[in-house]
Amino acid sequence: MVSNHAILNGALSLVLLGLAPFLSAQRNPVVVEESSAVSVVAPVAESFGNPVESGSDSVEGQYQLQLLQQEVMTLRGLVEELNYKIERLQETQDNRYLELDSRFQKLTSKNESQAPSSLPPTVDPLSETAPIINLDEDTLYDTALELIRNKQYDLAVTQLRAVIDQNPNGRYTPNAYYWLGDVYIAMPQPQYEKARRALAQVIAFFPDHSKVPDATYKLGVVYNLMGNCARATEILKQVIREYQGRSVAGLAETHLQNKVNCGD
Repeated sequence: MVSNHAILNGALSLVLLGLAPFLSAQRNPVVVEESSAVSVVAPVAESFGNPVESGSDSVEGQYQLQLLQQEVMTLRGLVEELNYKIERLQETQDNRYLELDSRFQKLTSKNESQAPSSLPPTVDPLSETAPIINLDEDTLYDTALELIRNKQYDLAVTQLRAVIDQNPNGRYTPNAYYWLGDVYIAMPQPQYEKARRALAQVIAFFPDHSKVPDATYKLGVVYNLMGNCARATEILKQVIREYQGRSVAGLAETHLQNKVNCGD
């Protein structure tokens, strides 16, 4: 019996010794988990670099891209706002110019007792039939300017032609030719040839009139719009030379630098 117990105890001891590593692993799972994590993660880090740092760079890049997109949208909004303000200022400037022109003509007309020495031809070279509007010259001219302010260009043309046809030697005739040329340029479907001929009337038949500098400048603009770069350059340089120091010379110089391109 004693020998049997000894044998059993020895066998049990051997079994316990064999199970010891497994029992130790069960009692200390953290060590096994740590070694397992190292053995699995280490090859990934060696093969693909540091995934945490790579993800951080990607997030930062997306954030910077969003900031740039927001800045672009802000800048576009500012550009649109500036363009709108410029258009409004241009309209205001045009309206003031028209109003000043009307007032100036009313003031100077009081001191005018003679018609211009050089009169336009009896037959209007624009060769259009204008309707007869039985109104006085002041009313016709003021109505024409109001139509221009409201951008009713077709009606403005009719009214300006009535000023010219009913008062061929009137005090508003040079102005009417000038504004007629300007309207032909501003129309949705510009008529540059008619604009050129109307502006030429001011220069040819009213050489001493106050509208000649502006008419000459606009004539240069028209030639450029018609594609005659050489003639446009010649006329604009003439304006710069002859009216140096005046605003019209500055307009001519700016247009020559920014709008006229002869392909040299």
